Amino acid sequence: MNVLASVLSWLGDGYWPTEEKSDGLSVRLEDVRRPYTPLRLLAVGDVANVHLAADESDSPPQARFLLKVAHGFAGNARLDNERLVLATLLRAAGDTTYRKYLPELTDSFSATGRRPLRINVFRFEPGFYTLEQVHEQHPALDGRHLAWIFKRLLTVVGFTRRQKIVHGAILPCHVLIHTAGHSLRLVGWGNSVFAGRRIRDVPPRYRDWYPLEVRRHRPVTPATDLFLAARCMVYLAGGDPLTNRVPDGVPRPMRRFFQTCLLDSPSMRPSDAWALIEDFDGMLRAIYGPPKFHELVLT
Repeated sequence: MNVLASVLSWLGDGYWPTEEKSDGLSVRLEDVRRPYTPLRLLAVGDVANVHLAADESDSPPQARFLLKVAHGFAGNARLDNERLVLATLLRAAGDTTYRKYLPELTDSFSATGRRPLRINVFRFEPGFYTLEQVHEQHPALDGRHLAWIFKRLLTVVGFTRRQKIVHGAILPCHVLIHTAGHSLRLVGWGNSVFAGRRIRDVPPRYRDWYPLEVRRHRPVTPATDLFLAARCMVYLAGGDPLTNRVPDGVPRPMRRFFQTCLLDSPSMRPSDAWALIEDFDGMLRAIYGPPKFHELVLT
């Protein structure tokens, strides 16, 4: 997977790839902790553009950062929300393993130019694939792979629930997996809200994936995140996320488990992801026996 494809996997919905040279941003990078050198404009989006950057203090400079640069009022608001949410989550995660489920926001600042622009800086790590990219190579994943991916989604959703935050966009473009270590990272935090508030904007490409409470502009809860996480599993299984049809090749207990998270009423769905993990583990042992590592090959 080339650098451009890797970077786009961090961005999700609403970006268009480009590989133009980055002859300096139209803003001044002042009062920042690192002397960033933009190398290439990699993607253009509705609310932000993304540059691959090097750290001038390295010798030789290494392209290890993504500069996500807002354009316009909406972009500033979205990136500022992302900054605040990730700062809250990373602080709560501390040095625990929960930190590995989050993108590494290394810096965030307002740059000066014709108007202030928010810039969020992420450490770039190759080797991650979005669930969209996984689905392109494996249109119907085996239940064993669905199992470890869903368990990791339950873990990060349970962690965010404890912070009273709803991600609000757990979609194939925002869920990244690293197959070598069976690790998962959840990105795209710009539309996140506190539980009990409304989600204003959703990625247009996935508008129909959202549950009724979002489409009817009602307050969301952690059950909203679990609904979207379960739809990702239906998608990876080769089913139809819009009708919640899961293929017969997925073991029946697992199909029922996913469908419990996909009920129309949020009050009827589970909302505590951590409480689900024990039940999910017990079900997996009954189906597959003791846990084993199952390799998922992606190119």
